[in-house]
Amino acid sequence: MRKLYFIFAILLLIGSTVQAAPVSKLSYTAMKVQIARVEIQPGVSFEDAVESLKLRANQHNLKFVGSSPLYKEIEALTGKPAKRMEIFSFCDGLVAQQMIAADSLMISFMPCRISLLEDEQGARWVISMMIDRKTIRALPAEMRSKAQRIMDAMKDSMLAASRGDL
Repeated sequence: MRKLYFIFAILLLIGSTVQAAPVSKLSYTAMKVQIARVEIQPGVSFEDAVESLKLRANQHNLKFVGSSPLYKEIEALTGKPAKRMEIFSFCDGLVAQQMIAADSLMISFMPCRISLLEDEQGARWVISMMIDRKTIRALPAEMRSKAQRIMDAMKDSMLAASRGDL
């Protein structure tokens, strides 16, 4: 019995010196988004669609800031060929800075991402998440037109990619 009390005392001592990690205060904000997609037209190669996307985005002052060739990661992990899927990132740095100053949550939409992929049926798509009109209307007046210009530029770039508009 003495042994049991001794073990219990040790456990109490150990337990009192171990502190629980502080709980972070993670908050959530519901924001509505729209997903836009358009099918890549027959006769337009994946490469032409990518080039058209980058060229049109550049014409709208959306700087190409990177890509994530997800299919290559899948191939590396599985050792098997994967359907093509890539995520392309674009940004207008000055507008981004102003939008974040107006509402810091806007950074969750940055950089602007447009994806090209081949689905399981072999159809090829251009897909992107767009800021909802209600969210844009909630921005300060001077930012609304800039945010809408970025959304319009993304839509135009998606359409150019789908048509192979070089």
